[in-house]
Amino acid sequence: GGIWHETNTFAHGKTKTRDFVNYQFEIGESMIEYFRFTNTEIDGVIEVATKFGLELIPTIFAAAVPSSIISRKTADHLCKVLMAAIERAQPLQGVILTLHGAAVAEGIDSLDEQIIQQVRTMVGDDIPIIVTYDFHANLTEKMVSEATALIGYNTYPHIDMADRGREAASLLSMLLETKTNLHKAYRKIPLLTLPLCQSTEESPMREIMAQLAAIKTDPDIVCGSIAMGFPYSDVPNIGASVLLYGYSPEPLNKACDELAQLIWDARQKFQPTVVPVAVGVRKAAGNNLKSTVIVDAADNVGGGSAGDGTAVLERLLVEDAQNSVIVIADPDAVTEAEKVGVGGTFCTGVGGKTDDQHGPTLDINGVVTKIVDGVYVHKGSYMTGYVTSMGRTAVVQSNGVQIVLTSLRTMPFDAEQLRCLGIEPVEQNIIVVKSAIAWKAAYGDVAKEIVVVDTPGACPVDFSRLNYSRRLGSIYPLESDFTWTPKSD
Repeated sequence: GGIWHETNTFAHGKTKTRDFVNYQFEIGESMIEYFRFTNTEIDGVIEVATKFGLELIPTIFAAAVPSSIISRKTADHLCKVLMAAIERAQPLQGVILTLHGAAVAEGIDSLDEQIIQQVRTMVGDDIPIIVTYDFHANLTEKMVSEATALIGYNTYPHIDMADRGREAASLLSMLLETKTNLHKAYRKIPLLTLPLCQSTEESPMREIMAQLAAIKTDPDIVCGSIAMGFPYSDVPNIGASVLLYGYSPEPLNKACDELAQLIWDARQKFQPTVVPVAVGVRKAAGNNLKSTVIVDAADNVGGGSAGDGTAVLERLLVEDAQNSVIVIADPDAVTEAEKVGVGGTFCTGVGGKTDDQHGPTLDINGVVTKIVDGVYVHKGSYMTGYVTSMGRTAVVQSNGVQIVLTSLRTMPFDAEQLRCLGIEPVEQNIIVVKSAIAWKAAYGDVAKEIVVVDTPGACPVDFSRLNYSRRLGSIYPLESDFTWTPKSD
């Protein structure tokens, strides 16, 4: 089981139990049916456990869409449920936890660390604990020391979650059979990088991940991962990490140093190309191409942002951007659309309601063209087979712009988000995505041109816009005039 959340400490409000219930919340045996055939970590664990004859005891899995800091009441409640389920399941031979690695709660800098420590205390030192984690984890030394092994994603966009679940279950099976004690090598790198520049299909991450793959061909090395960290979290353990496991400390430490140095040496390459909103939207509206994707990265729903930013929407309307589509999370606007009904005149404020970071509320005049329960099954490479709900959803046409209004914040990681509304992506001139890179799992194969615009929001492209007050020492690029070399943590 596990508790999964990517916490943006700069985002407004608190993440509460209802936010987990609205996204993923399964207890006990229902976890098996819910996550089977969904290209998730749990799906991969189920597959390998069945293959090797491991008896799985599902506890709880709770996940919320990335968002603001988790309330202490919610964190304590979820941990209590998880620990009680593990206690009831004892005696155990092993534990597999599906965590994120960047979960933060009130008064808890790393909820992931706390969970691993609590489980270790409960099951004792001899029981293997295998943990899967996200590519954007902010790993801590205690996470590494308390877990038997941590296994992170290798892809961004994230499409290998089931593979990592398979790897975790296979490793647990091997450890139970051989009683092997693995050595660890861990390096924390004082480096923040933008998700925009972390695509594992593009340089510099493509070359870095290739080096990791080459390292793992060494028979002395059992497994290894890179975590590029989650930069929108003001915690002491922020930043990138390298983690390797194997049979002998010497090759592990040598390989870990080389990989950490490779990442550090590439630090200046993690810089995006962005344009002002007005320039980017004018360009997209004027090129008359189908499937131009405008990336609103600062309002990245998958990074914890509000999803109701209006900077791009405002310019789409100004530029009369015909045949364009944008998704805005605004339950109040959905309610107004339901009041006037399909075909009715929509005249109300949209977006900019969560906080003062994402632009003003815009007065929209248009026509309601659709009102539905926005539910779809993922058919792309991200969590294939998983069912996502946008809640009650309305589509409003205004000056050629299709404004999709959702009751729930929803990550744009699958094209069915639009198709379930009768909007075919390849037929749109402009698709606006509130995402950094993961949107490519939905629209990467249809995007004819990509325009990244510099919008306001809780995931800005310029880290200097954020007040980092809790980091430990210098970290690039907030500081650049310092040297660093890998050393054992």
